[in-house]
Amino acid sequence: MKQRLLIVDDEPGIVDMMTSYFSSQYEVVTAYCGNEALQKLARQPDLILLDINMPDIDGLTLCQKIRELITCPILFFDGKG
Repeated sequence: MKQRLLIVDDEPGIVDMMTSYFSSQYEVVTAYCGNEALQKLARQPDLILLDINMPDIDGLTLCQKIRELITCPILFFDGKG
């Protein structure tokens, strides 16, 4: 059984790229905004990749909300290079 990875980013191109990269090793769940990510926590991810800059809820605030519900590892990233 694969571990579950939640990818949270508001840019579909980045989500698609990461999904393509990680789908061979993880069951990938995606969310395109903070509110959608909160709903997807019911899927009990083992790891979350979280964009810091999102329009509805910034990544740091979202991290705090996630921590109130589950305790899996969270890795932050910023799509700006």
